[in-house]
Amino acid sequence: MLKVVDSGPAIAKAQRRFARALKALATEAIPVRLAHPGASEKVKVLWAESLGLWFYSRKIADGRFWNVFGLGRPESGGDAAIACEINFPLAGIDRRVGGAFAADPIGQFLIVHRGKLGGGRIGIGKKLFADRYRGVWETMDDGGQRTPVAVVGLLHSGRLARQVAQFVRKVARLREMAAPPSFQGELAFDELAVREELIGERYCDQERDTGARCDHGLVVGDLAAALRARGFRAGNDGHRDLLVLDRRDRIRAVFQVLPDGNPGALLAAATRLLLNGLSLPGAPLLVLALPRAPEGGLREKFKRLSIELLTYDWQGNRALFPGLDGLLPPAAP
Repeated sequence: MLKVVDSGPAIAKAQRRFARALKALATEAIPVRLAHPGASEKVKVLWAESLGLWFYSRKIADGRFWNVFGLGRPESGGDAAIACEINFPLAGIDRRVGGAFAADPIGQFLIVHRGKLGGGRIGIGKKLFADRYRGVWETMDDGGQRTPVAVVGLLHSGRLARQVAQFVRKVARLREMAAPPSFQGELAFDELAVREELIGERYCDQERDTGARCDHGLVVGDLAAALRARGFRAGNDGHRDLLVLDRRDRIRAVFQVLPDGNPGALLAAATRLLLNGLSLPGAPLLVLALPRAPEGGLREKFKRLSIELLTYDWQGNRALFPGLDGLLPPAAP
């Protein structure tokens, strides 16, 4: 179980690192009018081209570190709409504030969110988040109270900025999809796309490598990009991490991404891959993508089950798949 961080100095230090990770990718400071409940102010937001994200951060008088985010480059001097806030109390525990820092059992700091969403529209709030957000969920000791929280990212990860951007996009998508009754409908092949809001789990209470799980959506996105560069179409449907279609719309492969390599998670991922592949036509290739190869005996078992293994490496904050061409050579034009 995670434990909320309530020390003022520890929170301030974590906030500085959080902001520094985002500022490192900023490419431009843009003057805008930033609207929020009851007020509007002129500020300069930082635009990060590689993330498709702008952000603004400061300490405010009501006892919070205010961190606000938006998608798309705002016009200079124009209005900037806030898509998501990840705020932290200056000290102590404040459950009215959505964000918090939490420590895992080995002392790593994580950014977590209680699911408190503003927005002023009917249907947007904590219940929407609890019912529909999919990602990394954990239970947090919240000052003697057990609180389910979504894990945004690992504070000391070199991929923190991408993890934050992924969370912001998911929250923005939740707001857009608040009205439709069927959020998890099957995805038709003619609209195949990778939807980040379908990656991850609903709330569960399991102890696993939370830091590694924050990379799940990043690996899925990087793998989809690598497949598209090879002439394939790739998308997800809420059950399978990636479905891969060739130029004739034939299902060529199904991928399940595993962000950590512990044996229990590996077997669970293999089971999910097998079961979700049964209903598909044409006996597509079944592939487990994982950070390291399992021991020899387990590899042989997967081979007998016709499950291929694809290991990935990190180069900077991007996942690379050196064995991908051996499994799926570039599609013929």
